[in-house]
Amino acid sequence: MALAVYQWFELLELRAGRMPACAINDTINCAKVWDSPLSHQLHELLGIPVAGMGLLWGIVALVLSLMFTQRVRATGDGDTFAGALKLTAIVGVLSCVTFATAALQAKAVCLTCLGTYALVIGFAIGALGMIGGPAIPPMKDLVPGMGWALVITVPVYFGLLYPGYKTPKGDDGVVKQLNEHDPNDFAALIAGLPEREKLTTAWARDQWKKSEVQDASMFPVHVRKGPPTAAVKIVEFSDILCSHCAQFEMLARELDRMAPKEGLSFEPRYYPLDGECNPDIKGTSGDGVRCFAAKLQICTEQNPKFFLLRGELFQNQQQLDLGMMMAIATRYGVSSSELNACVKAPETQARLMEDITYARLHHIEGTPLVILNGKVAPPAPAFLLGMVLAGGNADAPWFLKLPPPPAE
Repeated sequence: MALAVYQWFELLELRAGRMPACAINDTINCAKVWDSPLSHQLHELLGIPVAGMGLLWGIVALVLSLMFTQRVRATGDGDTFAGALKLTAIVGVLSCVTFATAALQAKAVCLTCLGTYALVIGFAIGALGMIGGPAIPPMKDLVPGMGWALVITVPVYFGLLYPGYKTPKGDDGVVKQLNEHDPNDFAALIAGLPEREKLTTAWARDQWKKSEVQDASMFPVHVRKGPPTAAVKIVEFSDILCSHCAQFEMLARELDRMAPKEGLSFEPRYYPLDGECNPDIKGTSGDGVRCFAAKLQICTEQNPKFFLLRGELFQNQQQLDLGMMMAIATRYGVSSSELNACVKAPETQARLMEDITYARLHHIEGTPLVILNGKVAPPAPAFLLGMVLAGGNADAPWFLKLPPPPAE
């Protein structure tokens, strides 16, 4: 249970825009697992995050264990609670298999999750092995066991719903709110945000206002969506396997949809997190996906369907390999032979180094790096939409109603 509580606090760190301690690098990264589609879907469906589900399971397992021990000591017969314990163990193991599969799909290892799996498996060995009897209890014990499990689970679950509601669901949850809301009533959207999301928006505004404008005139625009005269100009540096970059891709579509006519321009840039093509990064994954994706996008920027191609790459983020990326590009009319030649060309690597140098100008620490009107902006959805609707005015009325930003 203590581990689940720790995971929940780490998730709150992530949702507040800070990197949790368990996100050590791109592979050993709990944040990637918690931002997986399965994690978001379960939080949306059940109202509590995955860490909350771990806490729920731990409480139920502990209470049932105490009740089983007490019944055996009092009467010598713990069959009813034995059935409940075995059922809880089976549910725990199946859940671990499901979450481990999601982690594999996210190409990440969550160390705290591994600790949870070990504890659940240890509990299962005790419940299924040490108690004795069949793994699946007979019906006469299974039905009462299910009843006791539900009696404990239901009140604990409802008790966790309130902190679950207060836990932000990640950028995709906010993007969904933006998608469903009337952009002409942005003040109401801000007012309806959970308190933590209001604080995140206030923090993002404060960080942007403190940021300094950097002179990027030496970096010419290669591809841009929207007019060069737009009041809000966003430049984003991304890595194709960065889960937050995929979320920002969704957000960018909503910003474009909700922006005033000719009020927003978006310029994609590339910062692959692989030492194979980025000298800022130590080590390489060896699969070439990140570097190939960055160069593929550079080589297809003049394709009239470039932004659709780019969107499809991010939509297939979890399954990307070189063959899939090539297949996606050819569906948009790109010649595979010409693309291969362009990706391998030294000019393409030189162009990628231009983006990397540009990112260094803003002291990049990770992706996505978002630059709004020349200043680094945290990719907080409500802040960015508010800036777009306000024409870049960080002192728009809806921002002035936010709570003070959290102290650093």
